[in-house]
Amino acid sequence: MPLNDKQIRILRAIEQGNITGESIAEALSSSMPMLRYYLDTMAEDGYLKAAKVYDNDTREFQIVRAYLTEKGKAELEQSASDLSTLEDASRSQQRTETKPSQISIYDLNEVHKALETLSVVVDRLPESRRELAIIYLSDLQDEIKIAYRRRPERIKAYFIAVLGMILPIVRQIEQVDRFIESARILSKKLNVPVKLP
Repeated sequence: MPLNDKQIRILRAIEQGNITGESIAEALSSSMPMLRYYLDTMAEDGYLKAAKVYDNDTREFQIVRAYLTEKGKAELEQSASDLSTLEDASRSQQRTETKPSQISIYDLNEVHKALETLSVVVDRLPESRRELAIIYLSDLQDEIKIAYRRRPERIKAYFIAVLGMILPIVRQIEQVDRFIESARILSKKLNVPVKLP
């Protein structure tokens, strides 16, 4: 099963020298419980290895050293290749006329930045909303990632589902202005009209 965007970002953070749990969480602006979950599942799947030490004060295992396995390194190389293919497809799509049923994504960097902001917001949602929002956001990122597999109806459904988890509590969110701006960018780029505050 291919890794989602969050998992790729974790591998990339480790590759860039963030080897402790705290430094990885800080690099991704992620909570430690969520990061522990991802690191444990990715270690079970063979993408990385993590050395842990039990901390008597917190009564939890702390990740003191994480490193990529060969499988993890290969996955990073593949994701870089997929991104390059996606960008090539996007440039090619700009030069050709698009069918009305297709979603045109002209500036992938802008879309990725907006998705990153959404990811930060989702990571800080109350627990009752966070898990489901993470799944919807991951599905949205996966759908956008591979150009030939994009389905406008799925992109619309995932985007609306993510917003549905966030908008009811939007005034309680830190960086609400950044979130709204990112949601507007995605609404425009993904051609999914939504009503935002």
